Amino acid sequence: MLTNDMDLPLSKGIEERLDVLTQAAILLGIDDLSFSSYSTAIDRLSTELLSTRRSLNHLLCAEDELESHLASLRHEQFLVDKWTTTMEREEETGESIATLERRREGLLKKAKEYHKELDTLLADMPSATPVTVTQLVKQQEKNRLKEQQLQEKRAKIKAFQGLPPNLELARDELRNSRDEHLKLIQLRERLLRRMAEGVM
Repeated sequence: MLTNDMDLPLSKGIEERLDVLTQAAILLGIDDLSFSSYSTAIDRLSTELLSTRRSLNHLLCAEDELESHLASLRHEQFLVDKWTTTMEREEETGESIATLERRREGLLKKAKEYHKELDTLLADMPSATPVTVTQLVKQQEKNRLKEQQLQEKRAKIKAFQGLPPNLELARDELRNSRDEHLKLIQLRERLLRRMAEGVM
């Protein structure tokens, strides 16, 4: 147990604090336990911490630049590989750069011709006139009336279906149909009469 100058025993709390200060002095590398020594050591550690953080930030920036440069190099490598493959394929098929240029010029010329033809067609087309809501409603009403007339005509055609288009022939056909109808009615009457006689 530590004692003071008068050899009096120190309290446990004071002993613990002295132990902490002693360990801190050892860690900080100071010889005496004065406040100025602790303050100087803490300032030195703070400066070193800031310097270390600055160095870390510089390293992180350098890492970002290296990663960006690496990505750029990979992209360039991809382009080089692509062009190498294209040139090898051209050598295999026998197509030269001049041939590709001629083909490109031909395609451009054809595209210009198509564009010119499209402009001519668009110029010949009538310009679209603006349609108002009133005109649209009127047109819808006209369409509805025409649809109604068409349905009526369809009903008439359906009623006269099977008759010849000539009016006289149609009348003869109608007369014949009536005669046949009457004959059928008479035949039915005779059959009913015979059935009635047979029951009696």
